[in-house]
Amino acid sequence: MRAHIKSFCLEFDYPEEAIKSLLADFDALKKTEYYNLFKAYVNLYKTDDASFDHGYALRATKLISEKTGINRYALDLLLYICLAKHCRELYDQAELPVKVYHDSMLDLKWKLMECKKVRGVWGSFVASWFSRFFDLSRFALGRLQFEDDPCMESYEKNGIKLNPGDWVIGIHIPSAGKLTMEACMDSLRQAAEFFADRFPDGVVKFRCHSWLLAGNHKDYLAPETGIRKFADLFDVVTVTPHPEGYDLWRIFNKEYNGSTEGFPAETSLQRAYLKMLADGNAPETGLGYIFMKDGEIINR
Repeated sequence: MRAHIKSFCLEFDYPEEAIKSLLADFDALKKTEYYNLFKAYVNLYKTDDASFDHGYALRATKLISEKTGINRYALDLLLYICLAKHCRELYDQAELPVKVYHDSMLDLKWKLMECKKVRGVWGSFVASWFSRFFDLSRFALGRLQFEDDPCMESYEKNGIKLNPGDWVIGIHIPSAGKLTMEACMDSLRQAAEFFADRFPDGVVKFRCHSWLLAGNHKDYLAPETGIRKFADLFDVVTVTPHPEGYDLWRIFNKEYNGSTEGFPAETSLQRAYLKMLADGNAPETGLGYIFMKDGEIINR
């Protein structure tokens, strides 16, 4: 497994410091009696056994961390790096393009970088997020990530309806750098083709629930920013305030506890959010839809 971990990290261009840290944590794990427990979950995933449970696997890494002192975030990421070897075989069996596998596995790197910035550790503090990539039910298709799910509410635009339970393609936006409309439209068109069999009427229906669709961005971010342009792709139907600010770590790389003391003001986005909070406005999430037909958005 060590050779695979190193090869995977090099393939996905992990920072040298991260590679050294993860390999050192793996070496420490291998010297303990709990290595066999870690290996057992890796091997269970290899069997394609439906009994493989991501929650149980992550509870195992938590136990190993408590017993050995090895950082849990590192163990969580190491687990999924090890699972990625067989995941590649599953992609091949499903005749999915290598690029889709590569783009999907890049999410481990984005979460690695977030963990280092926010928690100061090379690992992942959101490893429960990875499961659908490894169950082949969420895919990165270019800049954006997509998964098919039943819709949770009713929506109608231009005579086209969505009802609770209808299939819709959920959109997720990894922290992979700037959002450009060219990259986002390319991703949407790839996804429309990828999931076309879900929509026999030819209209592919996308749904996104994200802080990037916040309504108060119009008061604090310039129209030409990538975030505003991204939101303009959607018909945003609801906006929900979140005074607890649980998404603010995505902007500041620091977790919010009711005070912005010590928060950086290095980027225009950070400065905009500091002003928003100082003005007494809560961060928000928005819910929006895109209907796409023949590669074009038809519900704006």
